[in-house]
Amino acid sequence: MSYVPESSVNIDKRNLHPSMKFRAVIAGWLVATGIAGLLYVAGLALGFSSFDAWNAAGSAKGIGIGTAIWMIITWAAALFLGGMFASWFDGRNDETMGALHGVTVWGLSVTMTALWLALGLGHSMSGHGGMMGVHADGDNGRGSNPSAMAGGGAVAVLDANITFQLTGREHGGSAPIVAALIANHDDTASALLAADTGTTQASAAQALQRLSPQIGLARAEAKMTADRTAHYLAMTLWIAFISSFLALLAAAVGGWLGASHIHRVYHLRKYPARPTNRVI
Repeated sequence: MSYVPESSVNIDKRNLHPSMKFRAVIAGWLVATGIAGLLYVAGLALGFSSFDAWNAAGSAKGIGIGTAIWMIITWAAALFLGGMFASWFDGRNDETMGALHGVTVWGLSVTMTALWLALGLGHSMSGHGGMMGVHADGDNGRGSNPSAMAGGGAVAVLDANITFQLTGREHGGSAPIVAALIANHDDTASALLAADTGTTQASAAQALQRLSPQIGLARAEAKMTADRTAHYLAMTLWIAFISSFLALLAAAVGGWLGASHIHRVYHLRKYPARPTNRVI
């Protein structure tokens, strides 16, 4: 019959719920951040080296696809190693805690990345907010430039035609009128044009009727630009989701593998022999 002392039982109970070492998590996150930065620099170097100025459109498409793939690889590889190093910094061969350390490194990385993006976006908007009132068409704060927003030639032609009719006027600019026309608010556009030119709304409507071909092209171009923007935004969000999900799996696997192979990291260290408290 064997006898196990009470002290040994208490030690085993305490080891059933080991605590997480946040210093190891932070250290693993720092390692993951450094590796991600290194891989990002390598990706930029590859992108610039493959750019062809004589085929800018094809190069831009290839760089876009390569950037998406490289982002997924970077997140997965960096957080895999970050989770593994977090387990090594923890120094225990507990595979469950190793996986939890890896998941925590992933959570810290995602949180800090989101915070960095939010701060950068807020700084960019506040830094350029004072420049929003000056536009290329000389509105001086009376509205944004629709041609710059839509980024197309048809909208620019329509804006030039409206501006020509407002030449020498002291009232509003062409941006609100063009925006109303693109949004299919013809009555609002004719009312704005009449107020700016000092004519009747019927005369303004007739003037806009003569611009029907340009208005139709501008509407089609604005819709195409909006659809393209929505497509690129959706694709960007899907890439972010896939990369974050794969990084979560990689961080958990890295932490698990790091804990299961902890003896390979500390194999040169000398450990005191554990005393045997069992009495048979």
